[in-house]
Amino acid sequence: MNILDELKNTYDLSDEDIEYALQKAKGILLGFAMEYKAIRVLENMEFKNVRYVDLPTHDLEAEKCGKKYYIEVKASSKSPTKEYTAHKLAMIAMLDGIHLTLVMKPSPHLFSTEEILSMPKKVLLNFFRYAYKGEVENLKMLLNNSKTREILLSYERIIKTYTSRYSEESLSIIESLF
Repeated sequence: MNILDELKNTYDLSDEDIEYALQKAKGILLGFAMEYKAIRVLENMEFKNVRYVDLPTHDLEAEKCGKKYYIEVKASSKSPTKEYTAHKLAMIAMLDGIHLTLVMKPSPHLFSTEEILSMPKKVLLNFFRYAYKGEVENLKMLLNNSKTREILLSYERIIKTYTSRYSEESLSIIESLF
């Protein structure tokens, strides 16, 4: 018995009830279906140990050539980076591996997330990576460039939110920014 028949029989639902529910849940169903399809797409791309995780930073995790990958699946026609907020970038920077974005429409295409970010979001992502890892020289380069410094100043609130996660070496340099 398929799931729709089971719902109809168990809860005495009509075809109209089911149609209404499907219409309301269409986006949710599409999202889950695309995530499931994404597993097969990644396996066809030679990724191993592909698994569904549904975390704030990514939907799937996989391995390839001994490296760990974190994959965000995008099923809509909207910009694939629209939902990469400053908070999400701060969390992505904490991951120990490579973050990818798998765009499913019109056909599956895999991108390095950093590659498709806008310049301000790239700067912020790299800032967080350097700050967490204590890459002082790279931080200094970001802060000494007037353009990237200006970008970072516009993210002051979010940068201050994550200060407890920065390495001690990074913290003293970051404090000079504000």
